[in-house]
Amino acid sequence: MKLIVVDNGSTDHTKEIVHALETQYPGKIKFYDVPDLPDLYHNHQYAFEHSCFQWIVRVDSDYVAYTDGEYDIMHFRQFLLRHNRGFWPMGVSVIQTNVTGDFRHTGRAIEHSPADKANREQKCVPSAIARPMLRFYRHFPFFGFKRRGRRGRWKGVRFQRLIKLTQWSKPLWMHCNIKSDMNHFFRSERTNWREFGDFKRFPTLRSYIESIVQEKYGTSDLAEAACIYMQRHVLPYLEPYDPEKYYPYPALVAEQMKKNPIYKIYEEEGRLKRRFLGIDHPPDQNQND
Repeated sequence: MKLIVVDNGSTDHTKEIVHALETQYPGKIKFYDVPDLPDLYHNHQYAFEHSCFQWIVRVDSDYVAYTDGEYDIMHFRQFLLRHNRGFWPMGVSVIQTNVTGDFRHTGRAIEHSPADKANREQKCVPSAIARPMLRFYRHFPFFGFKRRGRRGRWKGVRFQRLIKLTQWSKPLWMHCNIKSDMNHFFRSERTNWREFGDFKRFPTLRSYIESIVQEKYGTSDLAEAACIYMQRHVLPYLEPYDPEKYYPYPALVAEQMKKNPIYKIYEEEGRLKRRFLGIDHPPDQNQND
């Protein structure tokens, strides 16, 4: 098994982290620094073209796998090995659990009409259990990723109708959607930027956001706008994550919650608010409340 990482212009410490992992796990990671890739589906396609295995999985960097017990991801590995021979395209959809904002909260399901553009940002708050998503592909000729939807708002797979689909009934990982306010804000506006599609006027996401932020959020300060975005479109749509009602925390997440909770969501004056605890901040005494 090999992990393929394609960096298309990160500005944090991603490259340093991946290079450290390359040293820690020699021969297991292939890293490509390609800052000129314009969109996510180009990133996925580039990674695919540099893969050499029959089974390909597309995962986000904030997925944390179940590594023991009933949901251990190695059970799924045995399933893939049983289907390792064959010529017809095959794909496997999997469900996933989601926490958002901090480890102890998740999104609640919200119905949206297709014309509800004013509330489009709310869709970035995933509910506790996501619908099955096609994440595993058995390689076949001409396989690849493409844009789909109006002006490429989403990404998809070419020749998806040819793929024999099956579904794994248990979660393999937890999606830990625990990002900074600015990251949440930029990710939401990214899809709007793509759909707007005027890349000559707005060649970068930041240039697009700077053009709309005053009218949409009443400020030109991006940090303030990000805070307003969270108050409008994320925090009001959260609820406590109940591992007995949904699925248990992966062991690696439970360990992380004890030593590095990162954020804490709390209620004040009838509203949910979020406080940054720091990357290495120990849990406070009320963390289990």
